[in-house]
Amino acid sequence: MNTMQNPIDKSKFREKKHPSVVPYYLVAVSWLLFALFCPMYTVGHYIVILLITLAELIILPRLIPPRIEYVPIPYEPPKAGIDEVDRVIELGADYIRKFDVISVELYKLDPNIAVKLDRIRQLMNTIFEYVAANPDKLSRIRRFMNYYLPTLEKLMNTYIELSNQKIKGENITKTLIGIEGILDTIEPAFHRQLDNLYEEQAIDISSDITVLEGMLDSEGLGKTSTEL
Repeated sequence: MNTMQNPIDKSKFREKKHPSVVPYYLVAVSWLLFALFCPMYTVGHYIVILLITLAELIILPRLIPPRIEYVPIPYEPPKAGIDEVDRVIELGADYIRKFDVISVELYKLDPNIAVKLDRIRQLMNTIFEYVAANPDKLSRIRRFMNYYLPTLEKLMNTYIELSNQKIKGENITKTLIGIEGILDTIEPAFHRQLDNLYEEQAIDISSDITVLEGMLDSEGLGKTSTEL
């Protein structure tokens, strides 16, 4: 996995530092030059080059920053405590983990696309949290799980593959533009998927409000009664 050069949501990643190998190459060069210009036939010569080596290994790593790699923190899904529901949510969690890895590549290719995927990923997490808390809604995300997520994964992998092509013809360019455009459709679709989960709850609350208003009015305590 490669280092990301663009701003990212670091809450989903941990930093992994890779020290530069340059100091070790410079140490090797120092030994070679020292041997050429100062034949090493006394203990003193070895002490000098060892001190130089020690200084290089202490000072150079501080001057040459390590390469930082961002590694996705494994996503832990919410739990419903019901085997069937948890199995489905875990399948969804696998997609989130895959999208986190895909995001690493996307940030190098096009940060705007990566940001869109991150927003979709957050919607997925919110949907799974809702289903974990409301297991009876599991059936309402079947199509979401069985079609939308695998299709999105395929599109993102295709986008990365085509973006890495050195020569991009008309068909590749057209496909890339198409994938970029469909993300603008997928995000609001996922928003609607989440909103649909609240549909029955919204209807129930609306009914409760209507009944409560009627009771208050009948007892002369409602807004209508007060206005009269």
